[in-house]
Amino acid sequence: MTSKASVRPAEWDDVPGIRRVARAAWHEVYDGIFGDAAVAAMVDEAYDEDVLERMIDLDEVGFFVATRDGDVVGYASCGMTEPASIGDLDIYVHPDHWGEGIGTALLERGEQHLRDVGTMTIRDEVLVENGVGNAFYREHFEEAGQRTVDFGGEEKAVNVYEKSL
Repeated sequence: MTSKASVRPAEWDDVPGIRRVARAAWHEVYDGIFGDAAVAAMVDEAYDEDVLERMIDLDEVGFFVATRDGDVVGYASCGMTEPASIGDLDIYVHPDHWGEGIGTALLERGEQHLRDVGTMTIRDEVLVENGVGNAFYREHFEEAGQRTVDFGGEEKAVNVYEKSL
C-alpha cells in the first residue's frame, strides 16, 4: 500500500522533482498534440531552474508540492492574475499518480492560498485536447465557455473553467 501524499510549500530543493513531474505530465498529455520535441522545448523554457526558484521566493505566488515518501509527485502554482480578485491555479501530477487524490489535495491548498490573498474567483484554461485536465477541472469547476489562444504560433481552443471561493 502506498503512503498518503502530503502537501507543503515548495522549497528550492524541490526544483528537480518539480521539473521531473512537469516533464512526465507534459509529455504524457501534450506529445500527441504538439510532438515530443516541441513539448521538450516548452518544458525546458517554462521550468527553467532560475524561474522556479524565483517563483518559490515570491510571497504573492503560492507554490506547493505534493510529496510521497520524500519524492515530489505533484505541484501547484497559483496567484491573483487580475485586479478584479480573479486568480489562476495550475496543477500537475506525475502520470504514475493520477487518480490518487493528489490533484484534489493540491487544489485545496491552492484555494486556501488564493483566499488568503483576496481572490474571489479562480479562472483557468485547459486545451480542449487535454482530456486528463478537462476531466479534473469538470469535476471541481464550472465550465465558463471556450476561447482560442495562440500556442507557439498555432491557434488552439481552450475550455475556460471558473470556481467561486
